[in-house]
Amino acid sequence: MCYLLATPSQKVTVALVPIDPVLASHGEESAYDFGGATFDLDDPKDREIIRFVLSQALYGEATGVYCGKSLYSAGSLEAAKFYVRQAKQELGHLQLFAEVFRALDMTPVPAHWAIRLLSAHNNYYPLKVLMEHAVGEGMVLDIFKDLLLQTLPDDHPEVARIKKKLLVVCREEQEHVAWGEKETVRLISERPWLKTPFYGLVELQMAVLPSLVRAFRKRGAGHPVLTHLEGFLGYVRERVYTQGRKLGFVPEQRPGFLFRLWAMCFGTLLFVRSQFARSKSQLEKVYLRELGFDEARESP
Repeated sequence: MCYLLATPSQKVTVALVPIDPVLASHGEESAYDFGGATFDLDDPKDREIIRFVLSQALYGEATGVYCGKSLYSAGSLEAAKFYVRQAKQELGHLQLFAEVFRALDMTPVPAHWAIRLLSAHNNYYPLKVLMEHAVGEGMVLDIFKDLLLQTLPDDHPEVARIKKKLLVVCREEQEHVAWGEKETVRLISERPWLKTPFYGLVELQMAVLPSLVRAFRKRGAGHPVLTHLEGFLGYVRERVYTQGRKLGFVPEQRPGFLFRLWAMCFGTLLFVRSQFARSKSQLEKVYLRELGFDEARESP
């Protein structure tokens, strides 16, 4: 399987820009070039495609609100502050996308099964920060920043306002990805055995991606945007693999089939096990230390 499917005529740039103290993978330089191709918001077929994409985004933001559930298992005040802020931001994104639907005179459709799978909340903290924040929200950011901002037509009267809303969402999603990357690095340093299942889960996620674009392949012939689907999918894959290499769980050279199969099986087993995990409260155990007091004072 090839990581990169772009043709020579398509510009693909993958860049990792440091956001201290995290290796963030969505710097301003990182963008797939659609070559100026845009959708036609007066064409019913194009409107259905945009409706589908926005509906997946709306579902993702709705499930993103459940990050507030992670407050219960937050292991530090920093984590607790992040999840409070993220839950508020996700609620805001939900409203922003509702406004976008109304501005375009559209109504949302149910989410695709792949989006439901990729957006599922996980009570096992290591998988949450990897699958939801670092990788999951990273791919969401690809859609918002590299697809929608480029392909929504500027000559439509509502698009300028819509793009302003999307820019707000993109800035906040970058923060969420940065948190996921930072936490992934920390968790791998503490539990090196996570590298193999993490890699396997990324391989599985990359295998799911084509199902999201398969429905549009028949419409892609001659369409200025849809002809880029394979190239854009390849770009997303390569960016995710590059992100994983920077975070330390994707090998520099792609392993052979047997190791990939083992990693995917290990990742699947860990994911299945995680579905039975229960969150455990943490802050009442560490609050004195987190506030800068002597931990020994917790005992009377």
